[in-house]
Amino acid sequence: MERDCGDGVERDYGRYTRRKVLFIAACLAVCFLAVGMSVTVGGRELSILEVYETIYRHLTGYEFVRGTTEWMDDYIVWNVRLPRAIFGIVAGAGLAVAGATMQSVMKNPLADPYTTGISSGACFGVAIAATMGITVMSGDAGLASVVNAFVFALIPMLVMVLIAPRDGTSPATLILAGVAISFMFNAMTTIVLTFTDSETLATVYEWQIGTLTDITWGSIPVPLTVTVLGTAAMTVLSRKLNVLSLGDAQATSLGVGVERMRMALLVLISMIAASVIAYAGIIGFVGLIAPHIVRILIDSDNRFVIPGSAMFGAAFLLSCDIVVRMISDVESVPVGVVVSFVGAPIFLYLIVRRSKSMW
Repeated sequence: MERDCGDGVERDYGRYTRRKVLFIAACLAVCFLAVGMSVTVGGRELSILEVYETIYRHLTGYEFVRGTTEWMDDYIVWNVRLPRAIFGIVAGAGLAVAGATMQSVMKNPLADPYTTGISSGACFGVAIAATMGITVMSGDAGLASVVNAFVFALIPMLVMVLIAPRDGTSPATLILAGVAISFMFNAMTTIVLTFTDSETLATVYEWQIGTLTDITWGSIPVPLTVTVLGTAAMTVLSRKLNVLSLGDAQATSLGVGVERMRMALLVLISMIAASVIAYAGIIGFVGLIAPHIVRILIDSDNRFVIPGSAMFGAAFLLSCDIVVRMISDVESVPVGVVVSFVGAPIFLYLIVRRSKSMW
C-alpha cells in the first residue's frame, strides 16, 4: 500500500514537472518561429525559409557575390533585421526574469523591474546627455547616451544599498524608497526638458516609451551577457527565492540570509534592467504581466517561473515588435506603445478575473 502511494506521488510529480517543461519548450519554439517572422517583415519581402537559409549560409561562411540578390538578402537579414529580432529576445527575457524575481523578492504582484526607480534614473541620464551634453564618457554621442543611461539607472540601486542597513530591507521600505527616488529623478528630468528644443524633446520622449528602431549588433553583447549571467544566477538561487517568498521570519528560520539575499537579487535585477533600457529605452509591462501569466499557467515555483518567464517574455516582446513593423511602414510607432496597448487590458483582466492563489 505504501509503495503504491509512493508511486502515485511520483507519477503526479512527474506530470507536474513535465507540464512546466513542455510550457517552457513551447515558448522556446515560439521564439524560434517569431525570429523568422520578424526578419521577414520589411520593405523587401522574404519567406521564413529564405530567412533561415540565408542565416545558415552566413553562419557556414558562404561567400555571396557582391551586388547579387542573394548578397542583398544577406545584408538585409544579417545587418538590418536580425540584430533587432535578437535584441527583442534578449530584452523580453531580461525584463521578464527581472520582473518575476522582483515580484518574489518584494512579495508584491504589482512589482516590476522599474520598482526601484531604475527607469527614472536612466531617463535623467539620457535627458542631460541630449539637452546639456553632460556625459559620463566622451566620444560618440550615441554611445555616450547609452553609458549615461546605464550609469544613472544604477544610482537608485546604490541608494537602496546605502539606506538598507539603516532602515531595514523590508519589501515595504524598498518599495517606498523606490517611489521616492522615482519622483526625484522625474522632477529633475522635467526641469531639464522644460528648457530644450522640440527635436531633442521628441528624441527623449521616444526613448521614454521604448523602441528597437536603432538596434545594431553592437547593442547586443552587454544586455546578452548581463541577462544570461543574471538569469543563470537567479535560477541557481530559485530554491532560496521560493523560501524567501514565504516571509522573512520563515526564511530566516530555514537558514536563508534574508537581507543579504534580497540586496544581492536587487543588484542583479538592476543590472539586467539597466542593460536593456540603456539601449532600448523604457519598455513597460513586459516585466509586469509576463510573470503573472506564467504563474497562472505553471504555478509559482520559481525554479520554473524564472526560465518560463524568460521564454514567454522574449516571445511576447518580439511578437509586439512584429506587430509594430507590420502596422507602421516607417516604424513611427515605438514598440513600447504596442506592449502597453496589449499589456494593459491583459493585466486588467488578471486583476479582475484571477484570484491571489498563485501567490
